[in-house]
Amino acid sequence: MKLLDLPASFGRSSGMRIVFHSLPLVLLPLGMPQAQARDVPTESIAAPSSSEEDAAAAPWTFTVAPYVHHWRKNPDHRHAFIFSLEKEQEAHQLLGLALFRNSFGQPSAYAYVGQEWQDFLETPRLTAKLTAGIIYGYKGEYADKVPLNRNGYSPGLIPALGYQMTERDSVQFMVLGNAGYTLGYSRSF
Repeated sequence: MKLLDLPASFGRSSGMRIVFHSLPLVLLPLGMPQAQARDVPTESIAAPSSSEEDAAAAPWTFTVAPYVHHWRKNPDHRHAFIFSLEKEQEAHQLLGLALFRNSFGQPSAYAYVGQEWQDFLETPRLTAKLTAGIIYGYKGEYADKVPLNRNGYSPGLIPALGYQMTERDSVQFMVLGNAGYTLGYSRSF
């Protein structure tokens, strides 16, 4: 599994053009000003919903992604899978660690921080997430499979869209750079 490897052929891949051009939609909320409590009349402030209370009571999320689909087939690819554990901080900020076997069979890790947006595009239950961090594990003959790799360490950036099935259960579609994508199941506790 290569994360954020952008070769010269990047622009010719229609799937990657769609992902690349959709990225501003994920990043747009970063530049939006946050509403202040003093800007909202007190009569319009509602009590927290049960899902907000449940989220506060369940700040940890475990995700399993048992399969990675690659944009292009490669005879060196092996079955890749991901397990992650993340903690939600204030204002939907995330801190997490993903352990995975990369597409070349090497044990790997991704330590990250991120942001999650609830009711993304004003759609109930739709979430967007963007994480950034450090990847470790692409070594030896596969060191060039991720950009800026130095001694097995490289930067990573993973956008994701999710759908909240229940207060504690969700599914996520995560784009893994030029390598492919994965679908994951998440459980909050």
